[in-house]
Amino acid sequence: MSLRTTSHHPLSMPERRKLARMSDGWEPVIDPVGRFSTGIPDFDRLLGGGFKRGSLALFTMDESVGLEDLDLLLFPTYLNFLYQSRGILAVLPSRDSPHDFRERLTRFATRRRFDTRVRVVDYIGEDHGLSYVVNLADAEANPLQKKAAIAKMVAAERQVQGIRKHPFIELHAFEVFDTLMGSAKALKMWYYGVKRARHMGNLVVGLLGPGLVSAAGVRRMADAEFALHRDEVGLLVHGVRPSFSSFVVTEDGAAGRPHIAFVPRPAQFGAGR
Repeated sequence: MSLRTTSHHPLSMPERRKLARMSDGWEPVIDPVGRFSTGIPDFDRLLGGGFKRGSLALFTMDESVGLEDLDLLLFPTYLNFLYQSRGILAVLPSRDSPHDFRERLTRFATRRRFDTRVRVVDYIGEDHGLSYVVNLADAEANPLQKKAAIAKMVAAERQVQGIRKHPFIELHAFEVFDTLMGSAKALKMWYYGVKRARHMGNLVVGLLGPGLVSAAGVRRMADAEFALHRDEVGLLVHGVRPSFSSFVVTEDGAAGRPHIAFVPRPAQFGAGR
């Protein structure tokens, strides 16, 4: 995946407190039966209420899409889970990091909520020692390390599930596995992982960048697929499965970030750009 890096300026303490107060106003969108709301009412309308429970929602993208674009579209879904005491287990794109991801998401949610409900799997060891990071840098070194890695993942799943064993988001940047394991091993692992997620009723959010050998195999597993592209108008989302025309993804003018609207509004026009 080729994602453009962006400069996220650290917030001052007064700014962080203000945003923390604003985040308390996030009202989760109620999930329809058998679905998870995207946290974006316009997106939900296109999907018949949201993502199907126990499904893989795949977002394919080209080089024009940056981390800020993924944040714009996906943060409402993450927040909708977090504010219903559901967690996130994430494997981030290569140009992101656990620390930076936390810094951006905690602009809209408290650090405590993040630290208790989010676990980021790190195969490189770049943010070693942080409580929300699951370090698997030496997972394949020897049988003992492999056993320890399995124990770490079990503990991470329990943490994001909580004592009531809520469903959670499994965020996968497929480039990481494709690069570190090779396409054949990665596809086999994804196959079992997606099957297990469906059985558990989780939501798998897949990020698929350009040029991956495993792309065709990943797309065959997806229950829903959306193509992302940025042009001079902004970030565009196009429905592949289910099919819908392109919409511009933008900040909700009335509610502000992290609330998002699509242009044109699906309820008004029923068709995209």
